[in-house]
This record gives sequence, structure tokens and C-alpha cells, in this order.
Amino acid sequence: MKKIFMAVIPLVFILSTAYQWYFTDIPKTWDIKAIKDFHLPPPDTSVTVTYAPEEYYNSLPEHVIYKTYPLYVREFEKPGYLDSLRKLEPEIVFNPAKLKTQEDWIKAGELVFNWPAAFSPYNDKAPHLDTSLFRNGNGKFTREGIYPFSRYVITGKGKLLVGSLSCASCHTRVMPSGEAIPGAQGNVFNTVRFGNAVQSGKIPFPAFQFGQRQLNYAPWAPSGMRIVPDSPQEYMQNLQKLPTGGSDRQGMGYGYPFATPSLIGIKDIKYLDATGLMRHEGPGDLMRYAAFNQGMDMLTAYNGFIPGGKNNFSELPNASEWNHPFGYTGKRYSDAQLYALTQYIYSLQPPKNPNKFSEAILTRGKKVFTQAGCITCHTPPLYTNNKLTPVNGFEPPEEHLSTYDIFNVSVETDSVSALYTRRGTGYYKVPSLRGAWFRSAFFHNANLTSLEEVLDPKRLQPEYVPTGFKPPHLKTMPVKGHTFGMELSEPDKKALIAFLKTL
Repeated sequence: MKKIFMAVIPLVFILSTAYQWYFTDIPKTWDIKAIKDFHLPPPDTSVTVTYAPEEYYNSLPEHVIYKTYPLYVREFEKPGYLDSLRKLEPEIVFNPAKLKTQEDWIKAGELVFNWPAAFSPYNDKAPHLDTSLFRNGNGKFTREGIYPFSRYVITGKGKLLVGSLSCASCHTRVMPSGEAIPGAQGNVFNTVRFGNAVQSGKIPFPAFQFGQRQLNYAPWAPSGMRIVPDSPQEYMQNLQKLPTGGSDRQGMGYGYPFATPSLIGIKDIKYLDATGLMRHEGPGDLMRYAAFNQGMDMLTAYNGFIPGGKNNFSELPNASEWNHPFGYTGKRYSDAQLYALTQYIYSLQPPKNPNKFSEAILTRGKKVFTQAGCITCHTPPLYTNNKLTPVNGFEPPEEHLSTYDIFNVSVETDSVSALYTRRGTGYYKVPSLRGAWFRSAFFHNANLTSLEEVLDPKRLQPEYVPTGFKPPHLKTMPVKGHTFGMELSEPDKKALIAFLKTL
């Protein structure tokens, strides 16, 4: 008995030590060496990329995460709801000292996921968020009437703020049933009010154009490539052409939005962003990705051009005074907050799939998937080979072939986003087809809105009008590239689509 007891003691010690290591050995976010390894270089080899120094990053104000409260569409809001919020005391809810188990970290990560980066005081006289704003597909709200893009925040008694631009803002999908799916390709963002603010002059257009330059300019892009709209009306038209599931974010080209990625299952994905901009091998990489996408990419220098910089974009702003072009105070997340965020994102699960097909059609669809060669790039069980494909106009350097995971065949889709934007690498990653059934934006620039459209040969024709994003000045626009599967018979195509809708 004594021998057994003595043997148990070392085992308990080892397990407890491993447990403590798992929850306390948090990766360092702003590790310059890791950042350089993590990023792929721009497609133009003459471009020098310089990241903000570690000292600067650490001097940025840190987020304090308070309890947040749902924002309701006005018709669903209970009488007295806002008055009840004004009576509450502020409550700080993220405390890493209290996180003892993986479940604790996941729950804390959900707080970070929903934490807004931008705030404005609630204004009783401002136009209310009502159901009329959601017509024609302009964003969604849940069956309870909750609008997940924004949250109420209380930072002082009686001080009610409206917060927006959280991770949840772009990565929450409201299903037809009204259920909200965190981490999915988003369909929550409502563009009408922002577009109206630009169009009406509430946001002065010259200042807006200045901000757009910060968001869209890449020093190596061709001189004739547009980076800002010519008028408020043009900008509003652009917004109206953007499908749910598409986003117009920093580092992209004007008129070249991206399809918002799903974060569900991202733990298995080797490259982040449609262009494979950042490698992903663990929580530290995802932490860095979040830090860059919440503002640090705007403080990165590209041939000396700092998008969020001062003195004609040439110098880093004072860390305590920096404002993101999206309009919010520049802050950083703590390493513990970002680590918790990764644990939450890694835990996300897809919604229950409502699609039902006969066994016969699914068997046929799976067979078509294999015989048509889809399996080469979209390899099970992840339904991606986790590789990068070069775009037309880019020849992978020899060192890339041994450093990155490259499938050296172009699918010949539009290459502008991969070549002439700050998110460009010369590649697009092979996306996973898992969860394709609950997406509404396909291809890199959200030009298509369904699997049926992806496989429709009509989209290659000059007179085609895509159902997704199309620049407003164009009456028609072919959506070229990725012609795989177009030659299939209609029965085979239907079977293939049925199979894809079950993944």
C-alpha cells in the first residue's frame, strides 16, 4: 500500500504541474521575431515591412473589459430597459487571476470576443435602431430582437455607452431561425446608417476620404489604382452592393472587399486571411492575428508609409493619443485577454445542419467530389489541403516553395487583392468547404452568394451580373477563375452541391 501511495505522489505532482503550465504559460503577443516568422512578405520583394517596436506596443493603453448588455432593435426593447441600465454600477468582468480551468478561459474568451473596440455615448435623441433599417438584407437581428453588432457598455454609473466593432460584429451569423452563431461568416452589420452619415455630410467627406486612404493605400499598387470614392453617393452605392458576409476592412483595395471568413474550425487552418497573410501554428499566432486586425496593422510601416501614422503617414503617433481610422481610441489587449480569445474561438462549433438529402444523392455527390478532382485541393477531413495557390501575375520565389505550403497551380481568379493591397502575398489560400452551407459570400471579393452560382458557367461571360459584390459603375461583370465542376451534368452538379451542403 505504501509503495502505491508513493507512486501516486509523483504522478499527481506531474499532472498538477502540467495543468498549471497549460493555463499560465501564455504566449507573448508582441514578439518581433515570431511576428516576422508569422507574416508572409508582400508580393513585391522591394517592399520593406517594419513593425511597431515592442516598447511602443506595450505603452498602448490596455483594454479594461466591463460587463456588456444586449442592444435590442427598438420594437423588441422592453419599456424601461435603458433606464434600468443607467442605474447599474460598472462591473469589470475579465480577471485572469480567477481563471483556473480551460472552461474558465473559454468563458473569459467569450467576453473578449464580444468586447467592443469603439464607443459612443448613448443619445436619446439619435435615430433609433428599428426594423425598417434591416430591409433588403441590410444586416440581421436575432429572434429575441438582439442586434449582435453592438452592445451597451457601462463604465460609470449613469454613463451608458454604445459599443461596436468587436470580433462578434463581423463574426456572428443570425440564421433564418433567428439563432445567433458566434464565429460564423457574419451577416449582422447594418451599413445603412453609416452610409447615410457619409451621404448627408454628418461625416465630412474630405475627412472620410482621408480615412479611406489610410485604410486602402498600398505603396506598391499601380498609380492608377483607386483608393477612395469620388463622392458620398458612390460610397453609398458601394455599400449597397456589398452582400451580407462581405466586409470592407483595412488593408484591402477600394472596390475589392473580402468575404468574411468563418472562425469555426480555425484551429486546424494553417493560414489566416484569404491571402494567407499570416501563418497559424498555435494560440500565439492567433493572438498576433487578433492584435494586428484590431489596429496594429495600421501602425506597421510599408516602405515607410504608416497607415495610422502622423506627419503625412511617416511617424508613429503618440501611443496615448492614437485613434484608429475607424474612429476609436487605439488600445491593446493583454496577453491573457488574447489567449482567452483563442481558447474561445478554438471551442466554437457549427450550427445544426438542417439540410436533408437522400442517401442516394449524397453517395453520388461524394463520388462526383472525388472523380471531379475537388478532393485534390479540398481534401477531407478538413476539406482543404491547407496550401496556398499563386495568383496570375505572381511567380513564387524559390525560397517560398521550401518555406510555405504551396500548391503551385493558379485557379485564375481576380488577382488584385493578392498583388496590390497591404494584405497581399501573391497567393490565395485554399479555403475549407466545411460550413459552406451557412455562408452567403463566396470567392475572395464576395462576388458570388451561393454554391450554385460558383458552379454556373454563365458567370464567366462578359454580360454576367453577379449576385454578390459588383462595383456600382459596372453594369455587368464576369466572375472568372475556379472553373472546376462547371462541365458536370446537371444531375451530377446537384448531387455535388447537396454533398457540399452537408459538410
